[in-house]
Amino acid sequence: MTSTRELFEQAQRDGLPLAVGEASVVIADSAGNRRTWLGFQEGQFAAAYFEINSERNIAFSVSQVISVQSVEVNEQAAGTRSRALKVVCHEPRLDKVFFVFIDEVRSALGEEIDVIDVVQSAASDWRRLLQVAMTELSESAAAGLYGELRFLEDAIEQIGTGVVESWQRTARDMHDFTGDSARVEVKTSTFQDRSAVTVHGLRQLQPPLTGTLTLAVAEVQRHGGDSIDQAVDRIRERGVDHVTLAEKLRDAGYVEGMLGAEDFTFDIRSWRYWEIDEQTPVLNRSAVAEAIADAVSSLSYSLNLGSLGESSSVFAYSRLSSIRKAEA
Repeated sequence: MTSTRELFEQAQRDGLPLAVGEASVVIADSAGNRRTWLGFQEGQFAAAYFEINSERNIAFSVSQVISVQSVEVNEQAAGTRSRALKVVCHEPRLDKVFFVFIDEVRSALGEEIDVIDVVQSAASDWRRLLQVAMTELSESAAAGLYGELRFLEDAIEQIGTGVVESWQRTARDMHDFTGDSARVEVKTSTFQDRSAVTVHGLRQLQPPLTGTLTLAVAEVQRHGGDSIDQAVDRIRERGVDHVTLAEKLRDAGYVEGMLGAEDFTFDIRSWRYWEIDEQTPVLNRSAVAEAIADAVSSLSYSLNLGSLGESSSVFAYSRLSSIRKAEA
């Protein structure tokens, strides 16, 4: 399936007229007698038209950003009329987010699946996500996510795409990567004059009851040549399941194309790894009395990496390979 973003770019260059809202479109998909058109309405609003057989009249909006409406379309080139579900993004700054939304709808559709049900279901899921997408991404959040994605990218290269399942394995996990016998907490450092990372809470560097915990620190250079979306594209090209990756990104509070994301670019300068155990000089639940640990909330502190002793420059990704593998 050709990517939604590429098809919208093609429509900007050489889309053909579709007589609803004076849209210029290209045919994206054709499943049996049902087609999908992607393009731009009135020259500026990204729009998708999903051909439907239903006579139901649909009209609703998603967070005042996306509108959905059943319409009659007139293909001027073919001289035919059809019914379609028109989905329009009314905020050009969120076009890239909209492309991801349409990508998910296209991936979910099949010849026998009801288009209206798919779009309504996707719209319900995306109401919260659009609120996230409209929130400006901070540089610290961007750097942190970039580090996790680069670790994931390296892990995929070493042990296959199945390792994506270990990233934020469940909502209850405190560590970024969780295997059956190894865990990894990824931190990103952008400091030029000192080497430190921020630790959140007493559980983040608490060694698990079974297995090991590794602190992986990416030293990154600001204003580099790489971005979050570029890292996501490379991971997807490795063969990671599109839906799984999108869900993982959402769990990390990120939607592709969200506001501010393109403002931050990085380069990885180095990776350093420390094994965290009961003797490591860090603040965690084991380091304080149980009553104090239970009483403290919303704690964060700056950890001086120099206090951790010698680091390693390599990590054995095979330690996470107990997670189900898939071919890269």
